Amino acid sequence: MKKRIIEKISIVFAGMAGVFSALETLFTNGNILKSVDRITYVFFGLVSAALILYYIISGRLYKKADTWIVFLFFLYVFITTWAFYGFSKSLFAIRFYYVWLTLFFGYFAVRQVERPYDLIRAFSFTNVSVICVYGVSIAAHATMTLKDAVPEADRLFGCFREGRLCGMTNANTMAFHCMTAMMFSIFGIIKGSRIEKIFYGVAGVVLWFLLGLNNSRTANYALALTVAAFAFAALRKYFVKKGSKKLAGFIKSAAAGVAAALCVILLLMVPTPLYRAGVTAAAKITGDQQTLDNVALVYEREITDVDTLNDRQLIWKRSVELIFKNPRRMLFGISMRSSERLYGAYEGRHDIVMPFAHTMLLEVFRRFGLIGLIAWIVMLCIWGGKAIRKFFDTSQDIGVLYLMSAAAGVLLTSITEMGPFAFTTAMAAPYIFFLSCGMAMRNDENEKDLA
Repeated sequence: MKKRIIEKISIVFAGMAGVFSALETLFTNGNILKSVDRITYVFFGLVSAALILYYIISGRLYKKADTWIVFLFFLYVFITTWAFYGFSKSLFAIRFYYVWLTLFFGYFAVRQVERPYDLIRAFSFTNVSVICVYGVSIAAHATMTLKDAVPEADRLFGCFREGRLCGMTNANTMAFHCMTAMMFSIFGIIKGSRIEKIFYGVAGVVLWFLLGLNNSRTANYALALTVAAFAFAALRKYFVKKGSKKLAGFIKSAAAGVAAALCVILLLMVPTPLYRAGVTAAAKITGDQQTLDNVALVYEREITDVDTLNDRQLIWKRSVELIFKNPRRMLFGISMRSSERLYGAYEGRHDIVMPFAHTMLLEVFRRFGLIGLIAWIVMLCIWGGKAIRKFFDTSQDIGVLYLMSAAAGVLLTSITEMGPFAFTTAMAAPYIFFLSCGMAMRNDENEKDLA
């Protein structure tokens, strides 16, 4: 009875976390909820800590190496921050602790609850619902700004910047929110009930439009990889079940995966010209010349455009220089409490600073030093090894295969962004990554209920 109650509490809490993740930009960057942001973070972190402790003890996860690596990583972050800044109340108010406790709640919970898909669906439903409503309101507000001679640059509630739909503080944040919600929607279509499939199908169309209008290449490629990997794994499972030859089934599955990736990329190029044509037609009917002039500036980004990658290389180079500035920074990093930004990446433009290294491993290195980087790589190797084994195991449930594919997609974003490593949940992607890693680490003895 006690176990069932804790599991129900966990499912409800996961749904609450889905709402908070979707609205986090209002807490951190807006004036609406900013006054209660610290209380909210602490609440989610402390509840997560209590549930994590329960699952570790009840499931004897303290016998697992990954549990100790996670614990030692948290302890290391705390000690280095204490050493750099001294002991004070603010040491316990760092957002990173509470965000990562919430992420690891999902990681440990899905390994122990009897029905892990229910917990994932709870987060999915609330997160996808809020993102769709928030995203549509952003698109509507951005469309209204096209009527102005100088369109309002409201990056929180919606505008167009450099031809892209921007909201939730910036274009990339919105892109990763929509990408993650789309990943959860696909999961809902695969494992949900008939009503859930309809809901997530409609949500998927909305998210497709928003993601295409946002035009983030990193998010688009990550979603394409997720769909491609899942198509490969699902078809391979199908061919094995039908008794087809292994090599032939593998080749057919791989070809289908590549085709699926191309379809996703091409489909995500449709919303922008579709939107432009629709707004143009409406503006011509109403005689709104200002809207006609402004909507013409909403454009599609080329798939092969590498300007962003070239720009990132300058940031990476400067990140490495700052990391090796002295032995202390190289070994222990600058800590999570540091507000230091990357400066000097662009020659002659010292006024331009970057908030982070724009690639996951360098940002971990910059924040936590070589010691923290090694710990993070060890965790990734443990999770990756388990995930790869399950991904190529054709006896696994279709939902598990999809979650392993989604984890790979999120990991791809770490090339140019934070990926699964984030000290806020404002990009949402870490949630599906940690839930997927938890499913990868779930013991086979606990998986009989999934099929």
